[in-house]
Formats: sequence, C-alpha cells, structure tokens
Amino acid sequence: NSSSSNTQAVGTVTGGKEGGTSLKFTTGGDQGTYYGFGGVVAQKVGDATSTTVTAIVSGGSQANIEAMEVNDAQLGFVQSDVMAYAYQGIRNFEETGAITDFSTVAALYMEQVQIVTLDPDIKTVSDLKGKNVSIGAPGSGVYYNAIDVLAAYDMTESDINATLEDFGTSAESLQDGKIDAAFVVAGAPTTAITSLATSKDVYLVNLDEEHISKLQESSPYYSLATIPAETYNIDRKSTRLNSS
Repeated sequence: NSSSSNTQAVGTVTGGKEGGTSLKFTTGGDQGTYYGFGGVVAQKVGDATSTTVTAIVSGGSQANIEAMEVNDAQLGFVQSDVMAYAYQGIRNFEETGAITDFSTVAALYMEQVQIVTLDPDIKTVSDLKGKNVSIGAPGSGVYYNAIDVLAAYDMTESDINATLEDFGTSAESLQDGKIDAAFVVAGAPTTAITSLATSKDVYLVNLDEEHISKLQESSPYYSLATIPAETYNIDRKSTRLNSS
C-alpha cells in the first residue's frame, strides 16, 4: 500500500541558505501525532539548514517505508516494530518481501497503544467481543498492535467486527455510532481523540497487569504506560502500552 497513491503535500519549508537539497517526508494521517510532529520537524530542519523539506500526509508506517523503498520519499516516520517486520519480511511484509535498504535517523518518542470508546460499559479488552472495532488504517502499524493485544486476551480478529480506518475516520465513526471502539497508536494526547473529547465523553479501555505480562512474554517490545486522566479530560486514568 504505497503512499505514492495516498499522499498530499501539507507544507513546504525552505531553509535559510541556498543550494540545499529537497526531501519529501511522509508522516501519517492528519488527525494523528505524526502529522503535527512532522510539520514541526520539517520547520526546524528548514530553519536550521539549507534543506527544503516537504511534509506529506500518508497511510502510516508501512506506507512510509514502502514509499522510501521506491524513492517516493526520502524521510518517513515508522514505528520500530514495523521497521523490524520490514527488515525480516514478516507480517505486513510477508507477501512483498523484506525491505532492508533503509537506515534510522533518530529514535524520537514512545507511542501509546490506546483503545478509545464512547461506551462506559466497555472497560476491558474482553468487552470488545462482538463489537465494531477499528483496528487502524491499511498500511499502518496499528493493525498488528491490535492483533497482539487481542491475542493476550485469547481473542483474534474474528472475535470482533473489524474495520480498517485511520484515526480521523475512526473518531468520526465513533461520534456517529458506526463503531464501538478504536485502536489508536500514537503519542498522547492524540489530535483525533482530543477533538472527539470536546463534544463527547471519551473513555480509554484499560489493560490489566496479568494480560500485559502475557503480552510482553510474546512481544517484549511493549512496555507499561499510564495515561493521566487529564490528558483527555476523562474521569479515570488509563493503563496503556507503549509500542517502541
């Protein structure tokens, strides 16, 4: 799912010196952290160097690494677990094969695996059984994070009515009652959730320590994180996961 067919320029930043290079920078959906943070990075690079950076909306981690593979982009945000999948040719990259000719510029921040709902009765992952749940946009890293979390509760994708939506679409679907919950993997606070919380009572689904430990046994790249209640102006803090 190459970002070349699913991107749009959102801003070009030119450095203060002449003679620099131009780089295309794939970020993520416009309601996620990648989009906003990518614009900041592009601005700072442009201010400090002679490089011109064009930040671009994209489908997320997998789309970004595939875009770089065919030189549709020179920079991109990619979850570290998705980078590992690409390098090993597994999961998202099992059919297309390994992508190994990339390098890491910097490790920036941990992302939280957030499960968002407007239904106060959905309190645990087990409560998602039979519910309509968004598990991320095609080509994003969210899908396999969702699969990992479900597996820790002895659930699979077939135990939910899954839809593949980006953060912005997921927020709209929650607001319109089309879905019951959504997996959102991004730095908190995340724009899509913050916007939703301005008009609706938002709840984050908790993971208990027993199931987090089970998840970490099979997927040690997850770590424990707590999102304070004031992050989204909700009435309870939420135990979440970091995806490195």
